[in-house]
Amino acid sequence: MNKTRRYTDIDREIVKKIILVVLVFLAVTGCAKTDKEINPSDGDGTLIDFESLREENEDIFAWIYAPGTGINGPLLQNSDGDDEFYKSHNVAKEPDPNGCYYIESANMKDMCDFNEVVHGVPTAELGRFLDRSYFESHQYIQVYMDGNSLIYYIMAAYTRDNSRLLEQYDFSYASGCQQFIDEIYSGRSMNKNIRSGWETGLEPGHFLLTLTSDDSDKQTVVIGCLVGDAAGKIDRVIDWEDQE
Repeated sequence: MNKTRRYTDIDREIVKKIILVVLVFLAVTGCAKTDKEINPSDGDGTLIDFESLREENEDIFAWIYAPGTGINGPLLQNSDGDDEFYKSHNVAKEPDPNGCYYIESANMKDMCDFNEVVHGVPTAELGRFLDRSYFESHQYIQVYMDGNSLIYYIMAAYTRDNSRLLEQYDFSYASGCQQFIDEIYSGRSMNKNIRSGWETGLEPGHFLLTLTSDDSDKQTVVIGCLVGDAAGKIDRVIDWEDQE
């Protein structure tokens, strides 16, 4: 096994520019607008009142926000391990065909997995990223946690067969991570956008966030790579052994 750095460099100058742009954006806009009171914390970059959110629903562990898009709301994981629950229930745990943003129990809430797969994003919202102009003008996904804020740079969007990513690939092994990286870089999808400068370079040591749709025979995915970790908490051990 081998310990990773929090995120491996693809291009240090690009990363610096991304973080600077996003920090300026946050300073100007005050982050995501919600119906909750937003209280800036003592310098860790988190602007969401998680105490109030958890009073509403203890399954809320983060807030996901993609500037300039309709992606903006609490991120949940069902405490009973029911990965289907929030597909058909809203944040208030009421039946709702639109569901809400959630991760499966196979993903960790500390966001330290190789690939955190977020469900519940409307297909139409993700489909916009298949348009090259929209893709170029929307570059960031921000995840706010209690005590940390993360920045992901959107580097790919495409359609794929509607299979469950966490079942198809074993991300606990470097080899499973590499298989998904190979899928991202493969040319088999006609509807695929790759960010200029990111056509190569992803490694099992990176940390990805994948937004995915679930309501059609094809699956749209939007993939971001971690480039900002305000509290320096994102890390993991990589198993470089071959899968049996």
